Amino acid sequence: MRAPVATILLLVLAGLLYAPMMGCFIDAPNSDAFGRGLAQAYGAILAGMLWLVLAALLIIAAVKGRMPLWARVGAVVLWPLSCIAVWMAADAHAAGDRSAIWVPVLLPPLIALYALWARLPALHVTFRAGLTSIVLGGAIAFLSLAPLVAAHRAALPDPARDARLAELAKAEEERMAKERQAAYDREEGQFASLGPDSPLEAYLIYLSSMAYGERALAGVRQVKNRQADAILLLRQGRLLDLRQLWQFDVAPTVELCQAYDAALAAGAGKVTKARSDYLMTAIELELQLPNLTWLIGNHCDLSQSLGLLESNLRAVADSSRVTRFADTLAELRQVK
Repeated sequence: MRAPVATILLLVLAGLLYAPMMGCFIDAPNSDAFGRGLAQAYGAILAGMLWLVLAALLIIAAVKGRMPLWARVGAVVLWPLSCIAVWMAADAHAAGDRSAIWVPVLLPPLIALYALWARLPALHVTFRAGLTSIVLGGAIAFLSLAPLVAAHRAALPDPARDARLAELAKAEEERMAKERQAAYDREEGQFASLGPDSPLEAYLIYLSSMAYGERALAGVRQVKNRQADAILLLRQGRLLDLRQLWQFDVAPTVELCQAYDAALAAGAGKVTKARSDYLMTAIELELQLPNLTWLIGNHCDLSQSLGLLESNLRAVADSSRVTRFADTLAELRQVK
């Protein structure tokens, strides 16, 4: 008898799909809501592909091997039912039913094993067709029906269960509320520890916060070394963090203007189609318009960086927004 090459290749392909599918299903409960949904979606797609491979295995086994007629009929019924069962079990496992994972763990190997047995008639001498079909088919049927039965039972009225679930939900809500409060208290304590002797950089993360924005800006204006810190941050290229520089109550000195000019030129150099993030960089630099207006109004010489940025923007412009930004820069360059 020739080697069943097609069956072997399909079994290998099934194994390659089975491993990542199980990885998705097992990791789902350990993620947040978004990660859990993403893992379940990927797992469901992989399961669908796996079941197509299992269908091919069963068809080859029925055509080229030996499978009782009643088993063929059962396979036609159980194949889609088992796929649905795996999806349902994966959802139940992600929702907290740890035992549900055994359905996707066991169903694919059992189906593949039955298809392999049916494809190799030589095995039928040791493993009789009737008994083997009953044992493996019964196991597949049991696992396929288990999630459906569990879902039906869950839909039935059960005051004790509902009360228990409500209590668990309340406890989880209280736990999450305590965690949120603890996180808020930690953040409030960290912000309260800032003062005039703190570095300007320590306030930057709070400036974009709705809860701390105004207080953080007021704190920045009290920082003793804010002038020197601002120049240092500009030399580090921290333009995005300093988009509110014009509100920091710093002096537009020659040193600050030169540091800003160099930082803007470095940012303008990134606005090129040689980089995949050139549009994001352009949008980030657009946030500098209030700073640019303030600095140029105070006679800072930014002609070099403005010219470079305008030229690069026009070279990559593929929207009216980028073109308007370039036009605004051209107008600023004309200010004396």
